[in-house]
Formats: sequence, C-alpha cells, structure tokens
Amino acid sequence: MKHLLLLAALGGTVLLPGCGKPDSLAEDSISNQEEIVLATEDEYVAAEINRDEASLRRILDDRFVFNSNNGTTSGKEELIKNVLSWNMTGQEITERSAVVADDTAVVLGTTELRFASDDGDETTSLLRYTATYVLRQGQWRLLALHMAKRSL
Repeated sequence: MKHLLLLAALGGTVLLPGCGKPDSLAEDSISNQEEIVLATEDEYVAAEINRDEASLRRILDDRFVFNSNNGTTSGKEELIKNVLSWNMTGQEITERSAVVADDTAVVLGTTELRFASDDGDETTSLLRYTATYVLRQGQWRLLALHMAKRSL
C-alpha cells in the first residue's frame, strides 16, 4: 500500500481492479455482450425452424418459462415438445433490440412465424415478444419468453 501511495503522490496513475475503467471500455463490453445475446437468439430461432432438439436444450435454461400468445404458460420440456411437433417454415424478426445489465439481458422485438398446415396452406402469426436471457457458466441461456399477438 505504501508503494501505491508513493506512486499517487508522485503523480503516477494507479488503477485498482474494477476501478477507473474508462466508460468507453464498459460500453464496448456491453455492446459486445448484446451482440452475443442476439447471436444466441438467432441460434434459438434456427433451432425452432429446424426442430433441433439438442440446440433447444442447450439454449433454454432449465428454469425456462414461456408465456404464449394464447395465454398459456409452460416450461422447457413442454416448449421443446411443442416445437418438435410444429411445421414451422420460417420466422422473420424485426424491430429487435437488446439491453444487457450484468448477467441478465432482455431482447425486445417483433416476429412473423410461418407454419405449413396439413393441406399445404401457410398460416402466419404476427407477434411482439420479450425474451430474458441469463449468463450461466459463460453462456447466455433463454430464461423467459413472453409473446403477444400484434396487428399489422
């Protein structure tokens, strides 16, 4: 500690861990984490479309909760079961943004889900969503998803 005081007295700059970081570094780190969260969400969307059970299990947190646009609430296992039974043909996400605070991220956006019916017709669901991600063991996991119908 004497050396730190001496350096400070002599006009030297001392940075202690977690102190004195320029704001731009913190903003760069947050921006990078937001990009990683959005990339994780892109993986989730691809897993839904491709009915990729292994990726769904990896991305969805074990405590995952889903509030669907029809008013029901389900957990990880039920959502995976449903996704595997869907005949989703595509999904387009727009108006998407992410906010990261420490080990939590919230993604807001709109989506258009497209499904093929048994008779070959395609149906579309227009939704607004809020997704909450948590950082667990260095990986972003989807903890909660809320979807609500939207009109054009």
